[in-house]
Order: sequence, then structure tokens, then C-alpha cells
Amino acid sequence: MDPPSRKAGQDPDPDGDRRRIDELDARLKAARGTEEKPSQGSGMSQRQTNVAYRVLVYMIAGLLIGRFLGYWLDRWWGSHPYMLVAMIILGFAGGMNNAWRAIKEYARDAERGDGK
Repeated sequence: MDPPSRKAGQDPDPDGDRRRIDELDARLKAARGTEEKPSQGSGMSQRQTNVAYRVLVYMIAGLLIGRFLGYWLDRWWGSHPYMLVAMIILGFAGGMNNAWRAIKEYARDAERGDGK
């Protein structure tokens, strides 16, 4: 089926098609130009996001390593579940310590104005 602008027997008009595409492109660019872009100051910065992920990884890793070591020591010494509980608590404390150091480092950098 032929488009409505063409009549039977006529050759296609590539220049007319190109002109219509260019006009449509210009209208799209004009419409996109009026849209406001979000400001850079809104939300968390990349550095804040990195610190948040580091804290999360430190906490999870501390718990997992403590659990693994506690389970292994319990199986080796036969002291079920005492070493597991002790190592999970120790892993949690180690994760908290690492998370606290990461937060203090970020706060120190932010206070100095280092925008890494």
C-alpha cells in the first residue's frame, strides 16, 4: 500500500523525505532543549555512594568471615556452638571498626574540602 502523499505511478521523492526527516529532527531537538536537566547538587555524590558501599561490604564481610572461622573452629575443637557465636561477635566488631574508619576518613576529607 502506498503512503497517502504518493500517487500511483510516481517515483519516490528522496529530497522530500529527507526534508521531512530534517524538520522532524529539528522539532525533536527543540522539544528536548526545553527540558531541565537535574542539578548536580541533588542526591548523593559518587564519593558518598562509594563510602556507603564500603561500609556495607565491611559489615557483611566481617560477619561472614567470623561465621566461617567460628564454624571451622567448632568442627576442629568440637566446641559447638561457642566458637561460632564468639567469632560472629568478633567479626561484627571488626566490621564495625572498619566501617567506622571509612566514615571517619570520609568526614576528614569532606571537612578539608577534598572533592575526590
